[in-house]
Amino acid sequence: MQSFDGGRKMKTLFFSFCLMVSAVTLAGETRAAPTGGTQPSPCITDASMQISALPAQVPYGQSTVVHWSVSLPAGCSTVHAKLNGEPVALSGSRTATPSASSSYFLLISQTHLGVYQERTVSAEVQVVFPPDVVIDPSTANPVTVLLGTLQSSNGEQTVELCDVDLDLTGVSEIVIGDNRSLIASPNCARGPRSFGPRIFVTDHRGSKALFVIRGDNVLFSGFRLEGPTSGIGQRDDILEKGISIWPFASPDPIRHIEISNMEIFNWSGQGIQVGDNDEQAERGRLFNTNEGAVHIWNNFFHHNRHGAGNGYGVESAGGAYVLIERNVFDENRHAIAGGSRSSTSNDYSGYTARDNLILSGGGLHCSDSWYYAFCAWLCDCWHTHQIDMHGDQNEWYSSDNWECGTAGETMIIQRNTVLYTAGLAIKIRGNPADKAVVDGGVFSHASRGDAIAQNGNCGIGDNITNPIDVRPNNVFGSHPMDELGSCDFFGDGQEDKFMATGVTWWALSPVTLQWRFLNTMSERLSELQLRKIDVDAVCDIAPRTSGPQLPDKYSKSGTSPWIPLQVAQP
Repeated sequence: MQSFDGGRKMKTLFFSFCLMVSAVTLAGETRAAPTGGTQPSPCITDASMQISALPAQVPYGQSTVVHWSVSLPAGCSTVHAKLNGEPVALSGSRTATPSASSSYFLLISQTHLGVYQERTVSAEVQVVFPPDVVIDPSTANPVTVLLGTLQSSNGEQTVELCDVDLDLTGVSEIVIGDNRSLIASPNCARGPRSFGPRIFVTDHRGSKALFVIRGDNVLFSGFRLEGPTSGIGQRDDILEKGISIWPFASPDPIRHIEISNMEIFNWSGQGIQVGDNDEQAERGRLFNTNEGAVHIWNNFFHHNRHGAGNGYGVESAGGAYVLIERNVFDENRHAIAGGSRSSTSNDYSGYTARDNLILSGGGLHCSDSWYYAFCAWLCDCWHTHQIDMHGDQNEWYSSDNWECGTAGETMIIQRNTVLYTAGLAIKIRGNPADKAVVDGGVFSHASRGDAIAQNGNCGIGDNITNPIDVRPNNVFGSHPMDELGSCDFFGDGQEDKFMATGVTWWALSPVTLQWRFLNTMSERLSELQLRKIDVDAVCDIAPRTSGPQLPDKYSKSGTSPWIPLQVAQP
């Protein structure tokens, strides 16, 4: 028997089907029936076709044997047979190791009196995946394995990626149900000295998402997700999304969906778009009293751009509520955006944006027209804001800017560092249904008026009836990039840049050139010393002292709270 890899030669199907052995004798499908009085060829219509796969259910990595046979009427020597598109003898068997649940198609064909005719029969094999599947360079047909595993019937399913680049070009809207994890293996994950595995696409797909998370208890973590638009997307046919979170209809609140430790870039629509589903619950499944149900943290969102709309790192829309914290944003049109409410109800959207770092790049808004590519900076371009919530109404002169009315429900904007100054830092485009709070932020803008703006209800005047609560503990005119330290925070002998913004500490890797969150601390570099205090090789942080005096406390690796120094002594 000749062995062949069914993954390259089969059409993968994701459905539930009978687990009994498939031994099929069917009339099959006949195409291109003769016309003009010519009768169908009995070589096709009267042929007996059989195909089976034994066993019809196999564990992942195991083989099945595909058997087939064709019995023809006398005088039918011109009939040809193909198995999954490959010419084969009229009878035979082959060993196959399918990468996912698959169909095997037996086709016979003949050109009779100038007319082509064919029939097919098929057999199915179900692949049963273990609860944890690792995809690495040794994995055959890794994309097929990825798709098959994510759609498996297991109650819980984890897919680990390690040292792979997976091209999902041509694939879109991969539905993720309950209890699914797509992560990097711990020793292969994105880190201060590694970029992590990559999933990427190169094709534009309108506004479709690559992944659509519809279930609960879902984790995506540790890998890169790269879209097809490295420049600034234009028009509505280039608005692709990396991840769309849109729960199935249910009266039950979402418990936990987490997107963490990822690099998400080159998506001209949204890196992550979060929506809600209010079909069976008035407030949907995501709301401000369950802040962390969707938790987006410790990611790097960059170069998610579009000419005159979209181009968001993260968007909360359609009544969703999202916790967005400890992320780094750079070169996005908006870092964080909001769509005011559900289109079918008064389920309003919102977010908590906490401890994020918004770098100086991005914000460019240009006329969404074909000539942009030819006139670049001479076109109608300006810089918009980075943290946003749209209103649910338009002024009389506009039909799609959503600049007034009710702007979301609750927006908690807390302890963020905004180094971007080309446009506003924050704009709330209406009156929140509940509140918008800006608390403990650090802004490079010179003043509150340069950094924060709000619209109100539509019409003449500002019509602001629920103003943003801008707390007095916000700091303006701060430039933490002007004062950087240097130390090895990851114990490999390489010096990292250290930035203390006044609310958070960050380290910049010399390998990835990406900032990573260390801690929520208010001390600035002038108040600190960076040194190795305990017995490991990792840099620690302590309060600055005068002379040789030892500090009485320190932060281990810069990531722990203050702990007494004696804890570190032998």
